[in-house]
Amino acid sequence: MAYICITPNVAMVRMNAGDHLEEMPGDFYINLDTLVEARMRKVRKEHEGDFCSDVLLVLQNKTHEFIFRNSPAGNKARETLEKYLSERSINC
Repeated sequence: MAYICITPNVAMVRMNAGDHLEEMPGDFYINLDTLVEARMRKVRKEHEGDFCSDVLLVLQNKTHEFIFRNSPAGNKARETLEKYLSERSINC
């Protein structure tokens, strides 16, 4: 199994569509073996400046939306995830 860890200092999460962004209480592990699709897009207007990327991870049994912080750590985490997904030809 391959996992990716997203930490609270690099992103916030939206657990369900329509929900507000939430601070993550701890590290968030994603089982990449269940990843169906990943979509990266620009952040919404209301989040510009504070966040650098909006990432939707569609898993076999659930979907999570991560909003990466506009900070050195957030930008590096986004770039690392983007590179990993590209190397594995996962739709992003």
